[in-house]
Amino acid sequence: MDSSEPAFGYHEKKLTPGLPGKGPSPGRIGLIADSHGNHAAMQACIQLLQENCGVQDFIHLGDLLDSLQRSHLDEMIQTLIRLNLPMVRGNNDFHIQNMLASGAPMQLPDNDKPGILSFLERLPMKIVYQDICFTHSLPFDSIRSLYEPVDNGTTIRARQIFKETPYHLICCGHSHTPVLFRFRAGVVTRERIRAEEAVFLDPGERYIIVVGASDNGECGVLDCSQKTYERICLNSSNS
Repeated sequence: MDSSEPAFGYHEKKLTPGLPGKGPSPGRIGLIADSHGNHAAMQACIQLLQENCGVQDFIHLGDLLDSLQRSHLDEMIQTLIRLNLPMVRGNNDFHIQNMLASGAPMQLPDNDKPGILSFLERLPMKIVYQDICFTHSLPFDSIRSLYEPVDNGTTIRARQIFKETPYHLICCGHSHTPVLFRFRAGVVTRERIRAEEAVFLDPGERYIIVVGASDNGECGVLDCSQKTYERICLNSSNS
């Protein structure tokens, strides 16, 4: 890291191991992120991945809900529970959790609030499977990590993350534009991910993949067996 780059110091709390006993299978994993309460778009992404990509296992990378669009909270949560998806906490999920915990006015039936609060409180900050970390934004355990984006248009933050973590691959959301950061031979590059073109994840390199928002019709497939990632779009105009 250049001496001119800031030292972020993300380790405000001890790292957690993720969600014990709830890791993905070693095959093809559908990645969904940043649904922001858009139940129809999330369902469409899941259906596309199931029918066109043969995906049966999914992980949601946070911002299941939206603090400004709260009309479908219970519907979203019930769908996620029914699908038995592993999920991590996003900044919007955390904000709604705090609103419920503080008793802030929300247009929800009073008998729904305790169940939704309990659901949100149990969401982990990350899920770690072997050398892969699934998280909403930064792969650390501080609240700050939910809010700061990996992608700020440069490689500075990605370089710092590669330096401070051991993971071969980090899959995240938060930034809504799909992008890949690659660490190869000491150099970090920021690369566009083209739709429906499998990217080989070389075991000798390290990666951060920002999946994009299902709210915008974006999702992805991580194939752990073939060591590939593929960006999937609901709309061809996204590619």
